[in-house]
Amino acid sequence: MQRANAKVLPTKERALRGDPSATAVPLLASAAVSPPVVVILFAGALLIPLVVSVAGEDPFRFPKELALRVEVILLVVALVLGWAFGRLRLPRLDPRERWVTVTALLCGWTIVCALVSTNRLVSAAPTIRILEYALLFGVTVLAMRALPAWAAGAIVPAAIVNGAIYVLQELELWTPFDTSSAPEKHLSRSALLGNPNYVGSYLVAPAMVALALALSQRRGRIAWSVAAAFLVTATFVTQTVGAIGALVVAVPVMFAVYSRSWRKTALILLGGIVVAGFAFAAYRPLRERTVRTLEAVKRRDYETLTSSRTTPFLTAARMVGDHPLTGVGPGCFSYNFFDYKLRVQQEHPSLFGPGGVAGDNFGEVHNDHLQVASEIGIPGYALFAAALFLLASATWRRRRAGAEGQTGQAELVRLLALPLVVSLAVLALAQFPLELVAATHAYLWSAAAVTAWRDP
Repeated sequence: MQRANAKVLPTKERALRGDPSATAVPLLASAAVSPPVVVILFAGALLIPLVVSVAGEDPFRFPKELALRVEVILLVVALVLGWAFGRLRLPRLDPRERWVTVTALLCGWTIVCALVSTNRLVSAAPTIRILEYALLFGVTVLAMRALPAWAAGAIVPAAIVNGAIYVLQELELWTPFDTSSAPEKHLSRSALLGNPNYVGSYLVAPAMVALALALSQRRGRIAWSVAAAFLVTATFVTQTVGAIGALVVAVPVMFAVYSRSWRKTALILLGGIVVAGFAFAAYRPLRERTVRTLEAVKRRDYETLTSSRTTPFLTAARMVGDHPLTGVGPGCFSYNFFDYKLRVQQEHPSLFGPGGVAGDNFGEVHNDHLQVASEIGIPGYALFAAALFLLASATWRRRRAGAEGQTGQAELVRLLALPLVVSLAVLALAQFPLELVAATHAYLWSAAAVTAWRDP
């Protein structure tokens, strides 16, 4: 027994110091991670996408925002109490690590932009949210370093629940909510998230994680494969073009990374195109949407092509032009939207129909690239792009020689990093996952797993 312990303790000590060559140890059994911290993190991953309210004007988004706040508060309490009583156990944080630098710069620049915002009061809450995400990401990275590879899949069960509810709603078999007041039948499909676009945006990250686990892990491969197939199918059922496009691009990228062969990559890409084409042809709602899109292309009907989002796209671009350095301020796109909409309407009257009226007000750009640039300026977007590049670089960074027991984690990181970034980049072109707590939480969890298990 003493000999066995002599072999285990050095491994735990290496994990405590954040050494990626340390063998991962069972969940909650390791002395390298404080159990309360792990419980809080996993509870957030499992429960935040499922939290809804039975009353109130916003039964979907607001409860998840509150749940995120509760998770962060509980983490702070656990960290403070653990430190005060000498029971805080997390791998050591090296401030020289690049992810720490980029995260700190993003937080610092967001605070600067909030201080010079067009409305500092409006910017306060989004700035606090960014700081909460940064804390959550940092703690998750440190905790993940001592956890096994399957821990990355903690976001998958909640996604399966949401996907299953959505499919049942789409098939008109069962719904947990009264959605009779929805303006369109399609928009009555909400799962536990709000509407089809939210559901599609949220499912992308768990689908990518499940697929990466299926390709990289021997244990549970069949279960992860089934989960990935179901989540991809559910995403197509939502008819969310941005989410479907993200998977259509990112899944072949993952298989290309997996195959390491140009010939196999070409075959996989061709197969993906065939499958996607069959899905669009066989599923009537997608087929009808494709027909409408092609007709809009012929007519140069940009409003139909962008699902009436030309206005927020142009207003966000105008905001970047007027405030290129610090943007209009975190969360201030909606605050400035109406004034900029009037300017865009005067400059492009043909975009707003025969009456020349742009009736809709947008709280989000429906394009997170433009939203980030419009709210925290071009330097802020550059930091965002740098964070994505740093995350993606784990795919082509060679694993350090001599790593022990990390084959599963190393392969998961290699397969997941670049496709995860590609999926977010494509999804953010037509959706706003960074404005949705459930979607952002799923991407942060996935990114934390990659950051924790990659080589420093």
